[in-house]
Amino acid sequence: MKARQRHQLKQNDFATAAMRVLAAATANRDRLIVLIVAVVVLLGAAGGFAYWRKSVADAAGAEFGAALAIEQSQIVPASTLPGATQAPGTYPTETARSEAALEAFRSVAAEFPGTDAGRAARYHQANTLVGLGRLDEAETAYREVSDDAGDLYGASARMGLAEVYALQGRYGEAVTTLTELSANRDGTLPVDGVLWQLAEVHLKAGQRDEARAAFQRVVDEFPESPYAAPARQRVAELG
Repeated sequence: MKARQRHQLKQNDFATAAMRVLAAATANRDRLIVLIVAVVVLLGAAGGFAYWRKSVADAAGAEFGAALAIEQSQIVPASTLPGATQAPGTYPTETARSEAALEAFRSVAAEFPGTDAGRAARYHQANTLVGLGRLDEAETAYREVSDDAGDLYGASARMGLAEVYALQGRYGEAVTTLTELSANRDGTLPVDGVLWQLAEVHLKAGQRDEARAAFQRVVDEFPESPYAAPARQRVAELG
């Protein structure tokens, strides 16, 4: 076969292949367009979701900050002068301040339940309820935090539960909770502090030997702890 004919055949083969590719692209054009649009929509949705999540987190953080400001606001006794009003940002009593902070924390926790700020607000809500002596409500709030968070707030909520148990005279439950927390060396809570609380609960329950053993663990296992010196003193007092 002559070179010119071979060249023409190659050109024809290329043209045929090109036509097939063009036909396939044309036939699948609608499908390709739908796929491209779907990808664009998904990328846009992902970006929008990330923006929305950040906006929610920012809003939750701002509301939580406002609640903390109430918790830390000044106590200014009400004036006895006729017509005088309470200065903005102050409260006449600690109880009034705690009630206001409680409502603020409860609002944040209810509005932003899945955020870090929402969990923190629920934890502070529980603490405030303990301060107000509303132990049953505090137990419920601590449990919600403990069940929802596995971080510092979750562990701290279990410490809070132990405190509630002790205040209610449920010493066995308090001891069990604190003993479990003290066994977690890799947890977020300082074990020496947990052992100190465990010893205090044993004392409240009248369990002197168990209390002395817990204080001794602080001395032996955490000699550099700020609890070590007072724990050593308590061991000596308990004989």
